[in-house]
Amino acid sequence: MNKLKKYFNKMFVGLALLSLVIALIYQQDVQKKDVLGVIQTGEPSAVRFEALEGNYPSYKLWDVAGNSLGYGVMADASGYGGKLNVIVIVEDSGLIKSVILVDNHETPLYLKKVVDSGFLNAFYDHPVEDNTTGVDTVSGATVTSKGILTAVQKGIVQIGNNELGLHISTGSSIIYDWKDLTVVGLILLAIISAACNLRKLRPWVLVLSVLIIGFLTNASLTLGNFSGLISGNFPIMVERPVWYILVPGLLIITIVWGRNIYCSWLCPFGAVQEGVFYSLNLINFSPSANVRSRVAQARWLMLWLAVMLALVFNNSGIASYEPFAVFFDGRGNTAQWVMTIIVVLFSIAQLRFWCQGFCPVGLILNFTARLKRKVKILMKQKRQDNSEPTQCTQCSNTKCAQKDDLLSSHDKILIGITVLVNALILMVLIQNIIQV
Repeated sequence: MNKLKKYFNKMFVGLALLSLVIALIYQQDVQKKDVLGVIQTGEPSAVRFEALEGNYPSYKLWDVAGNSLGYGVMADASGYGGKLNVIVIVEDSGLIKSVILVDNHETPLYLKKVVDSGFLNAFYDHPVEDNTTGVDTVSGATVTSKGILTAVQKGIVQIGNNELGLHISTGSSIIYDWKDLTVVGLILLAIISAACNLRKLRPWVLVLSVLIIGFLTNASLTLGNFSGLISGNFPIMVERPVWYILVPGLLIITIVWGRNIYCSWLCPFGAVQEGVFYSLNLINFSPSANVRSRVAQARWLMLWLAVMLALVFNNSGIASYEPFAVFFDGRGNTAQWVMTIIVVLFSIAQLRFWCQGFCPVGLILNFTARLKRKVKILMKQKRQDNSEPTQCTQCSNTKCAQKDDLLSSHDKILIGITVLVNALILMVLIQNIIQV
């Protein structure tokens, strides 16, 4: 029976990985857009184009009657979740006619804030030679709007200098400030403290993480970050160097060191849950370890589903279903708000409730941290094939089996809350798709 169970587990894992590979191939194919189709999103009247020289794809445009429509340029820059691409239509007079966001990997809620603010319309009739002077970023979505602004600047500088005979200077496109530096400093502090086993510093590092990573920068790691890694949607390093420290940097440290320091030393939401539990816990909530382990397995399903949707819809931001933005920035869809309230309240009864039962980031980092041990265990198992099993594989004690089958009231509560939160996660993913 156990062999059959292991076989089906391996089969399901294999099918899940195969489906992700197929979705990744599909995403790469979707990204190969028809050039005229992209141009027509910014200039519907264009029916003919001629490619021009430059660092970014740019084109001279004509309508059906052969009249000049100006120029179109496709440029990219780095947003919060990875590269974003825009097409800018510039009239022969040197005025910007339209700016259309073609591809992005931003968190849907923050992108919606940018679009709803009319930010893209702010470029209309703006002279190319002014190089977007006077166009301000959107408060509360600074990195996303700054990324769009940078992409527009790249495009119009190329058109202005190469086609219109202007001499537009290019500014720095590096997107970081003192807030990014504080995040990097906090990461270094956590690494040094963990390496030197300075456990007394841990509460203070966690408090700083709540203030800096949580409220100041809202830069918590999300599944959307790792989904971007899978699909290859990286921001440009010189524009978003801090992203490479936060995402692949911490992942590499976790693999090499074999320790998940982010969750234990840096996660601001984990720190909040610890604070809530140790400050307010007055309930003896004790579901069985077996039930806690079983309900936590649903994290793999949610992780797989979220990444699949991100790949199919070509937007890694869709995969971000965590409650971090709601708690630290007050932004989220309805399902995220309900989920956040439930998680925070239930953290009174169970230590790190979100971390233990739902967090995809912790699941990924803990798995990578165990890679070394898994390899060692596999090697050891090969040498012990003929040894006696060390665990009970088929209990003959009927009372023991009956005991495992019985669920306590605490077990039932945990199962019910887990089903509810996972249903809310599904709703978050659906709302993310709708908002893309």
